[in-house]
Amino acid sequence: MKSVLASVEGLTGHPTSIGWRIDDRVPFVALPSVKALRRAVRVTNPANGKSVEALVLDVGPWNEHDDAYVFGDARPQSETGTDTFGRTTNHAGIDLGEYVRNALGITGNTPVEWEFATYSV
Repeated sequence: MKSVLASVEGLTGHPTSIGWRIDDRVPFVALPSVKALRRAVRVTNPANGKSVEALVLDVGPWNEHDDAYVFGDARPQSETGTDTFGRTTNHAGIDLGEYVRNALGITGNTPVEWEFATYSV
């Protein structure tokens, strides 16, 4: 599992990078790699042990091609405090949709753990 700071995905009603309109019913997250889109992840709040599975339906926070972090062992590039476009970041490595945030009992930028979900068929 990767331990990172999470931020809350806002903008309910606005489209994500794949055109899905953000709501409070679908468990979704954003990861900073277009290659992660439509993959399933498990996110855990280590403070209370709650976890939830969600789909990656958006790209972010901050970056779009941080594959070394998402698929490797690197830390999120956004932890440097500046993204690849020169914007100041909040150091988050994952954005949580409202459903995920509520299921985990998270109210703001909070440390979480995440990993790709594995399913057997």
